[in-house]
Amino acid sequence: MAKRKLGSKSEGKSFPKTSLTPSEAIAAFERAFRSGNPNEVERLLRDMLNVQVAVVDDKKEAEERLAKGEKIKTIPVPYGVFLGKIGKILAEGNRGKDAGIYLLKPMGNRNPYVLSPIFSPEEILPGKTYVLLSNLAGYSDREGLTFSGSGCSTGFEEQPKAERQEKFMEGRFQTWEEHSQGVWERSERVAKIYRPFVQAWTEHVLNEQFKEAPDQKEEFVKSVLWAMRVAALLHDVGKLNQHWQDVVWENERKIRNKSVEQQKVGRLIARTSPIPNDEIRKQLCRPPAHAPFAYPFLKAFLRELLGDYRPLDAIALAAARHHCLEVTGAVKGNFKLSDGADDVLKELLKKVLGELSENEMNALKNALCQALRAVQEETKADEPPSPSDDFYFIYCLANRMVKVCDWEDVSQATIELQ
Repeated sequence: MAKRKLGSKSEGKSFPKTSLTPSEAIAAFERAFRSGNPNEVERLLRDMLNVQVAVVDDKKEAEERLAKGEKIKTIPVPYGVFLGKIGKILAEGNRGKDAGIYLLKPMGNRNPYVLSPIFSPEEILPGKTYVLLSNLAGYSDREGLTFSGSGCSTGFEEQPKAERQEKFMEGRFQTWEEHSQGVWERSERVAKIYRPFVQAWTEHVLNEQFKEAPDQKEEFVKSVLWAMRVAALLHDVGKLNQHWQDVVWENERKIRNKSVEQQKVGRLIARTSPIPNDEIRKQLCRPPAHAPFAYPFLKAFLRELLGDYRPLDAIALAAARHHCLEVTGAVKGNFKLSDGADDVLKELLKKVLGELSENEMNALKNALCQALRAVQEETKADEPPSPSDDFYFIYCLANRMVKVCDWEDVSQATIELQ
């Protein structure tokens, strides 16, 4: 019998299963119930769940390339199969030793990833990315992972310049107001591109909702696009946290090698100046997480202005996940608003939204008050909508809008949307 190849890219390869139909799930549970054996469900999950696997020639070189902003190429491997192979390797006298199997572990903006050694099979979890040394993996483009002698690496690729500048703070110094307004201005172009897609989604998904009032359909489309633009505008509201401001202003002083008169350059910072060299980079402190706070803030803000509609929650969550996909569970209320930040928010909203009536201004102030209260309390973040959810499409569009406009404003470039 031929060896089973893992992660092969050759033609005719059947890729690991990534989702289940409702009938498949029900059938699996039915078999497990009637046989009194839960292994049926476990087997199905093991076949469905994947890990991403990369192969490199040298651990140190790989970390250096990741630190420069390159992306590591990976291949999908079924979780159960990978676990079985790695279990055998670790059992062969390698348990407790560095066996050349690593977890790709995110660390933060300035030291983005490290390769953390795996010492036991219990550490292998689905949905993660693992890195193997090429002398262990036996990898080739045609054969996939064979674990039979040396092979080649899966390789690296350059990150887009705009994405690299945003993630590694290699763009330019910006105040919070400058960056937020820049993202808002960029979002106008993206909203025009997305408008026909939102209209088509509304026609197909919510057509029954508007049978009685078809004239409201266009207003709904406008509201969704406006909410997405507001999410882009306020995606960095977590940077108004006093702790975040303190850490990043101190980093800016180290980069400039002199004290900074904040009142002259702007009270609130969004991005530091370009980092001159690796020695300065090593001296900088990692700021606390800021992106998750966009969820409670935007959820309260948008619902107060537009109503209690589920798509608004999906848009809020999409904004909160503009850096990291792991924004679930509790968003802890350790947020303390920087002095004067509420006034900055009011002025920014007045500037970008234009002339408002007295009633509109009062509604805006009330929504802002509710949002600031929500962001300072512990909030449970929803799970992201699944691909079968009606609002998944809107969630994806909102997340993409925030990311693209963020990258564009930092790099002063236009990203072509595909």
